[in-house]
Amino acid sequence: MLLKKKKEEKQEDLPYAATAQPESSSLKIKLQDGKACEKILTIEVAQDRISEEFESFYKSIAPRAKVPGFRPGKIPRDVLVMHYEKNANDSVLEALLSESLPKALREKDLNPLTTPEIKDIQFAKEKLIYKAHIEIRPKVKLSRVTGLSVKKEKPGVKDEDIEKVLKQTQEMHAQYKAVEGRTAKLGDFVITDYVCTVDGKEMEKRNDDWIELKEEEYLKGFSAQLVGANVGEEKNVQISFPQDMADKRAAGKTAFFKMKVKEIKEKTLPALDDELAKLAGEYKDLSDLKKKLTDDLEKRDADEKEAAFERELLNELVKHNKIDLPNGLLQRRAEYLMDQARQRFLQQGGTDEIFDKEKEKMQKGFESEARRQIHVAFLLDEIAETQAIKAEESDLGKKYEALSPQYRQPKETVEKYYKEHKEAREALLDQIRNEKVIEFLKQHAKSK
Repeated sequence: MLLKKKKEEKQEDLPYAATAQPESSSLKIKLQDGKACEKILTIEVAQDRISEEFESFYKSIAPRAKVPGFRPGKIPRDVLVMHYEKNANDSVLEALLSESLPKALREKDLNPLTTPEIKDIQFAKEKLIYKAHIEIRPKVKLSRVTGLSVKKEKPGVKDEDIEKVLKQTQEMHAQYKAVEGRTAKLGDFVITDYVCTVDGKEMEKRNDDWIELKEEEYLKGFSAQLVGANVGEEKNVQISFPQDMADKRAAGKTAFFKMKVKEIKEKTLPALDDELAKLAGEYKDLSDLKKKLTDDLEKRDADEKEAAFERELLNELVKHNKIDLPNGLLQRRAEYLMDQARQRFLQQGGTDEIFDKEKEKMQKGFESEARRQIHVAFLLDEIAETQAIKAEESDLGKKYEALSPQYRQPKETVEKYYKEHKEAREALLDQIRNEKVIEFLKQHAKSK
């Protein structure tokens, strides 16, 4: 869940949080409206409280302070101040901010969505005044949540879809036989050692790399230069890299491959019969394999179309229910989406350098998706409240059952995990509640 209805960010989690601090008259607090979803606190700390904190600092530092010519604990106050004034100012300011901000938030009953931004600090021995910019939940006024008109595609699997998967099954069980007495041709696999250079610099070096010779390929013309090659032959292949390739060091440039053909393999596909079905898994015969493939494809297609319908439904919900959104929360979500994309890219073999070069182009997309997600989250919260939609304990049992195969753990193990991890359990309850809200929207939508 992206956000909570009541306590969006616990005050004890904020950088200026204090524990068990009594409320007092040591503060003057002024509350103003800021930008959309923003409140501005002007906080003034009483002079007496500032003096107390300075006194506390110097008392704590005196026994261990070190000043040339004086024994620890015997340093006059004016000398101590002269040597430790900066430390005192930093320590006192931090302590007073830590104490005063949570107090002010409590007194004004404010629950920040993000960490408050401290600005315009005026600090001296006799005064501390600063502003805290607080992001709060937007006011959500629902305009239209029922009767949303969305097109829903009917699920269905075509014969060619099944044939494609059967072909993939054949490919998975293909046999590769060494070629003798002829040169390489389209359809063969050439096993090579090669070095690739661009602008005279080595870009890549590989040994025993399998290259399929085919007409349609990403690097056009590559296979054609290997057709006719013999085992043991050295080949020089020249190719132009496309402008849109991920590695910008070589994009649009000419590459030279120095290759040694070590082996040529011919691929043979197995017959599409009962024997292949048994090789592919626990299937009785080809008919059984086709039936199970059809069932899997139909389920996948139905799930994909349902997910597309759900996304369009939520887009319609956003379209008909405009609200102001807090900028800080949007920025934080966009950064999270960017980080997730980076991790996926790195896991696929990319580098930070390449990702950073493309980052600017992707930024708007992440900002747009972050806006959509935050908007949807606020609307689902409000609908849940107005429609009294809640996640019950009985719902958790069903969810544990559903998660069991996904986690590859018994239901009891899944249940034990969520009982021992309170935050994960609360997030799961939020997820269940949102699923119920979405189901409510589906039931009251109009299909085109």
